[in-house]
Amino acid sequence: MKTRGLGPHSRRHRLGYLDGRTYEAKLYNEFRADLITHVGGTPSIPQAAIIERCAWLKVRIALMDTKVAQGGMTEQDSRVYLAWVGLMGRLLTRLGEPASERQIDALEYARMLAAEERAAASDEAA
Repeated sequence: MKTRGLGPHSRRHRLGYLDGRTYEAKLYNEFRADLITHVGGTPSIPQAAIIERCAWLKVRIALMDTKVAQGGMTEQDSRVYLAWVGLMGRLLTRLGEPASERQIDALEYARMLAAEERAAASDEAA
């Protein structure tokens, strides 16, 4: 079923049935996939919860952007928009740095050096 009349303040049950063909569903799925890639492909349970919230916020913020572009923004909408954007920023901060840029701890670094030394020693022996 195609969801029509979807807006930033749509009830949760309307947003829960996004048709995969809609702009909103594509935006949700793409952003969710990007965040999963961001955390390394296998998010923990807390990371998965943050990713879900961020994806839904992304959809609601995009719908509010459309409302702004059409000139229908009220003072209440402005407050809600700023709250959503702030919440998304805080959630993304909690999600952390990309998996590829995370710093490793000293123990992991020592293991990595030992593995490299073993590989170099086995190459010399061969």
